[in-house]
Amino acid sequence: MSEPASPLARRADIDWIRVAAFGILILYHVGLVYAPWDWHVHSPHTFEWLRYAALVTNPWRLTLLFLVSGVALRFMSRRRSAGQVLRARAERLLPPFLFGVLVLVPPQSFTEALEKGWWDGSFVGWWLHEFSPAGFADGIPLNHLWFVEYIMVYSLAAVLLLASPRLVEALQAAFEWVIRGPQLMLAPIIYLAVTRQLMFGHLGISNHLNGDWYNHAMSFGVFLLGFAIAPSEKAWAQLERWRWPALAVAVVALPALIWLEAHPVGAAGGGLPKNLAFAVDQWATICAVLGFASRHIRGAEGPVLRYLTDAVFPCYLAHQTILVIAAHHLKPLDLPAGTEAALLVSITLGGSLLVYEIVRRIGPIRPLWGLKPRARGTPAAAKIA
Repeated sequence: MSEPASPLARRADIDWIRVAAFGILILYHVGLVYAPWDWHVHSPHTFEWLRYAALVTNPWRLTLLFLVSGVALRFMSRRRSAGQVLRARAERLLPPFLFGVLVLVPPQSFTEALEKGWWDGSFVGWWLHEFSPAGFADGIPLNHLWFVEYIMVYSLAAVLLLASPRLVEALQAAFEWVIRGPQLMLAPIIYLAVTRQLMFGHLGISNHLNGDWYNHAMSFGVFLLGFAIAPSEKAWAQLERWRWPALAVAVVALPALIWLEAHPVGAAGGGLPKNLAFAVDQWATICAVLGFASRHIRGAEGPVLRYLTDAVFPCYLAHQTILVIAAHHLKPLDLPAGTEAALLVSITLGGSLLVYEIVRRIGPIRPLWGLKPRARGTPAAAKIA
């Protein structure tokens, strides 16, 4: 087991998980261009096998991000009052969210409207329509910024908890019990499976804050779990201890989930067998990732990680707009699928890093991209939480 860290020590493993999750997100979103279901834009090439390949990350990718976001919020609250935490979260998340809604998402929704024949006018006309009374009545597209919106709301709820230390202690004690011994595997799986069985079939996931109850039950639950266990070395020791069993369970659960996707049984959502397999794969993979990361890369700091940690939020903000526009303009070229996909990955990743390299050098716009204001005379180090 790794040596216990100081309660105030920086957790490089959490930063590496975020960075890796963003890399997976790039590949996943490029895959959606070729998936056998609707997305914002679509290639002429469609592959049915992506329905099953998506299950490699679908159950756990966003759930893991919500959990580590809860961990990060708790770490940033160690030396701050509830009010200071709220202000820090608002300063970090609200400007990029508003900037994204007004500037970054409209090119995506405009491109989608052109692709699907919903609009044949100019971009300016589209933008004015989106932010007119009629556009507000139809709902303003958030696209990938829904995640930022949810983190803001969940952070507000956690800040309210911080104002009551006794409640935080009770929550931490309850969650520490949940991940003690065999409960580490069983209790979260039961919760996730029951939640999915009862809610997913008729509610689904909308990524719209109002009414997205299954998503909230799942995502806010793990966000609170991360928030509660973050300072507990006992909790991290348990995750390390169970990393190999968790990996073994995930390795078995994934093919079972893929088989059940290919041979659905029961009601909408796949019935109890599929929902159970989904929850088992979801939590076992998360346990394995957290356990192995805590054991092996908790202290793996360095200039590469500092650069990527600073870059990940601006890249997240930029990547989907770049991808949607690139896919739209590559489509008429009718390239082979492999060539087109390689170009989309390169353009999206390279373009996102280029955006970061530009905006990090321009002090006044740094907060719009989730970066801390530049300290006079010194480069700023920024993080996404």
